[in-house]
Amino acid sequence: MRLLLQFFVRYAARNIPSYALGLVMLLLTNYAVVRIPALIGEALNTLGEPTPLTVTAGQGLAMEMMVWAVILVVARTLSRTLFFNPGREVELRLAVDLFRHFLTLQRPYYVRHKVGELVSIATNDISSVRLLIGFAGLQVCNVVVAIPMHLAQMWATDPVLTLWCLAPVSLGGIYMRRVIREFYGMIRGSLEQLASVSERMLETYAGIATVRAHAAEEAMTARFDERNERYLQILLRLAKLRSLAMPVLTFSGLIGTGIVLWVGGNRVIEGQIEVGDLATFTTLLMSLVGLLAALAWVMTAVSRGFVALTRIRAVIDTPNGVPEASDDYAVKAPPALELHDLTFSYPGADEPALRQISARIEPGQTLGIFGHTGSGKTTLINLLARVYEPPPGTITVDAHDVTTLAQSRLREGIAVVPQDPFLFSTTVRDNIRLRGERSGHVRGADGDADDGSDDWALASDPKLDQVIDAACLLDDLAALSDGLDTVVGERGVMLSGGQRQRVALARALYRAPPLLLLDDVLSAVDQGTEARLVSAIRGLRSQRTGGVVPTTVIVSHRTSVLEHADEILVLDGGTVVERGSHGELLARGGIYAETHAHQGAEGND
Repeated sequence: MRLLLQFFVRYAARNIPSYALGLVMLLLTNYAVVRIPALIGEALNTLGEPTPLTVTAGQGLAMEMMVWAVILVVARTLSRTLFFNPGREVELRLAVDLFRHFLTLQRPYYVRHKVGELVSIATNDISSVRLLIGFAGLQVCNVVVAIPMHLAQMWATDPVLTLWCLAPVSLGGIYMRRVIREFYGMIRGSLEQLASVSERMLETYAGIATVRAHAAEEAMTARFDERNERYLQILLRLAKLRSLAMPVLTFSGLIGTGIVLWVGGNRVIEGQIEVGDLATFTTLLMSLVGLLAALAWVMTAVSRGFVALTRIRAVIDTPNGVPEASDDYAVKAPPALELHDLTFSYPGADEPALRQISARIEPGQTLGIFGHTGSGKTTLINLLARVYEPPPGTITVDAHDVTTLAQSRLREGIAVVPQDPFLFSTTVRDNIRLRGERSGHVRGADGDADDGSDDWALASDPKLDQVIDAACLLDDLAALSDGLDTVVGERGVMLSGGQRQRVALARALYRAPPLLLLDDVLSAVDQGTEARLVSAIRGLRSQRTGGVVPTTVIVSHRTSVLEHADEILVLDGGTVVERGSHGELLARGGIYAETHAHQGAEGND
């Protein structure tokens, strides 16, 4: 209950006026519901005693019933609107907050949690919370208001019959309390299993090319069916429990109705109550039984909403893992970058991925990182970009410890090109101008934006043309059906691996970053393209990067890519085993020189 109260204060408190008016409409609705049976009873009693005023009295009662019927329709409609609309607003705000929090969480969180589970929380669980705030909230308030009104009217009609019918109805309520406890655990299991189904579906879609290449369609279908079968069994158990709850409540209500008719009939015969009172009482009892039977559906929505709210709160309350910033420094010019005995271990790992790495790069210089697979090259790039948090004091930018800087301000001055870049399912143009940057031109081909049209894509962008040339994309764009406006598909599936890497490189160059981190970005290109890209990277000057000569860290397993670096670190097992310029490392005759000779021989072949 505390969790629900905190959630209500944070998300629904602004809708209190709407809920208050909705509650007023519920009061009016339920008063109409109990008033109409009372009017029916009065009409029957009036017609049972013919007098000269019987017709007039009957007409008056009929008119009052019609008025209350109209009020009932209007008030019930308004009550639903006033409860359901805030639920939609809460759903929107909660989805935005959850998405914003997802963007702040660091890589380790996404390693521990599967994408399908997070997608399920962001869709199914948020919908369940909307039902909790809207539909279930309305029904719970309705029950809280309606039951006392029904009992009060029933007691005013006949206290004896009220006591007789409460016994079986109370037994049904006790059964419902037991059922609700079982529901909570089963609902939690159903949401977790639904997340498992979502994860299997997303994983299969993401790897559809691999599935088809290995003719594994039947195997993947079998695994998907297995998870669906488990989910189905949970839903069937829920349906069974709910289907038993409704008949029990209905049966207890029918027993109460039978008792009312038996005892009430005898009281009518004995002249203790009138026929109209018995009719009023019976109508109210059937309405009360309907309310209790509806609880079987309400408890599903309430249980599901509570479980979903717990799961969402667990995500939102997860710390982002980023130390609080104590330094307001921002990277606005090519910085001096320094590593101080950097040692790093992944969570749960037995051995460090990097050991005592030290280096210094002056502003505008290039540091090369060389090593074979598993040597720690990508780990170093991830630490420099703070994808993972480095130990305090081990990485400094212009003598500022990166762990004391605001992560957002640090990344404003960094562009990272990973070895396996991610492209969004949009155009090449929008993938390069990822943050919506548009520079060096006016809006519209004729500079006129008064017509309200969006001519950004048609306007010239000299900077975009320059980075496309630098990334060797001109020939590739000419071969694409729509050039820069070609939609690349999910994860850039319409492009080759080399094209994806070069689009990602163009994206980084377009930002003109003071600090450029390149993680084996030429691994998927041919030697001719590699030579052109190396020349472009080496010649990062004002005509390509907006006047900024960036400090660059470039990772590669090809020695030809690192020839221009001011210093090269050779990693082996997470440790620096060699360091120096390209010429110095060749003269030393170590791992780097051997690899260079081997790669040169392969190139000649």
